[in-house]
Amino acid sequence: MTKIVAIGVGSLVFGVELLRDVYQTPELRGAELWLVDLDPGALRRMGGLAEKLNEAAGWDVTLRTTPERVEALPGADYVVTSIAVDRDRTWETDHRLALKHGFASVLSENGGPGGLSHTLRSIPPMLAIAKDVERLAPDALLLNYTNPENRVCLAIHRYTKVRSIGLCHGVAETAEMVAHLLDMPRDDVDLRGAGTNHFVWTTSLTERSTGRDLLPLLRERLPQADQEKWGFCAWLFDRFGVFPTTGDNHVGEYIGYAAEFIGTKGYNFGAYAHNRELGQANVDAWAAGAKPVASLLRQPSRESRLGHGVTQIMAALIAGRTIRRPSFIVPNDGYVENLDRDAVVEVPGIIEDGDFRGMQVGRLAGPVAAMVQNEIAIQELAVEAAVTGSRDAALQALLIDPCVHSARAAEAFLDEILTAHRAHLPVFWS
Repeated sequence: MTKIVAIGVGSLVFGVELLRDVYQTPELRGAELWLVDLDPGALRRMGGLAEKLNEAAGWDVTLRTTPERVEALPGADYVVTSIAVDRDRTWETDHRLALKHGFASVLSENGGPGGLSHTLRSIPPMLAIAKDVERLAPDALLLNYTNPENRVCLAIHRYTKVRSIGLCHGVAETAEMVAHLLDMPRDDVDLRGAGTNHFVWTTSLTERSTGRDLLPLLRERLPQADQEKWGFCAWLFDRFGVFPTTGDNHVGEYIGYAAEFIGTKGYNFGAYAHNRELGQANVDAWAAGAKPVASLLRQPSRESRLGHGVTQIMAALIAGRTIRRPSFIVPNDGYVENLDRDAVVEVPGIIEDGDFRGMQVGRLAGPVAAMVQNEIAIQELAVEAAVTGSRDAALQALLIDPCVHSARAAEAFLDEILTAHRAHLPVFWS
């Protein structure tokens, strides 16, 4: 019996998409599924949905719900994590403070000054989870969606022995966009990229059926893409000869002049709050039986349709199949030749012979490698600060960030975020 523990399952997108995939993956019939969340209402909601899906699919999954991960973890085969610390309020605060101190921050989520603040909040709870996995389920594979992905995965790699993969659909979504733009079947577009999460750069783009290089055609067609999402990426492609994946906002978090192209309006928190209310109403209706769950079982989640579903990875490992994934976030181990070998990177992934690994991509172009290597240095300092409570390391992470222009502003910003998020940063205040 395969045992899966989903931590943070109350997250609406993550929870619903994971559950619908569990009940469409034949290898997971009869599995043991533990749902874990600290929010009692969210946990009850997802537990009810899981029960309805179990009945509709006839999957005979053994279901358990608990707010205590230590109850769920013993003997787990797979642990899937997607947690956030007071997500909306803290993210909005980070963006407001970044702008207040004069930083032209385009998103404030995973890079730049806001990315540092997010790192300081996310690493301690995720590292606590990983250490519990190490202690209670040492043979488990941890599959992480928690942001900032690259930094969370780096902390797990640095401070535990847990086997883990970071997962993000950004590269897969870019491949889908490219296929649409080039008017080609998605399965015939082979996009490979390397870098750090949300700062991934295309190393090759080919037509699978013929081996044809598609980069010249992409360059020709890019003016037809949505310029609000891809205009800055197209500009970078023109200047550096390498196409960045995941769109303008994410790539722009790591480049100091991105705001000249993108602006600094940041995330649409109002739209997110509205969509969350709609999502909760849907899940409540499914869980209560007022709305049939059949629609959730007609097709896999968007992650799976993109070729990036977490249950697809489990199924391949269980069945011993070989599958390739658009990206894994894993220790470099030589996959990108001109980045630190012990850095955590995002590269194409493969499941083979019952195990996982990244895939070789060669070298990143010199100027691009320099930008990514600088981000790797920032991440090392940010993770050290999050784990040790070192104000010096946190300040150094800001001072080498290309989105920071002033030492005095960096110090003032750091003081404000440490105070604003004091409740979530005990290591800095003990």
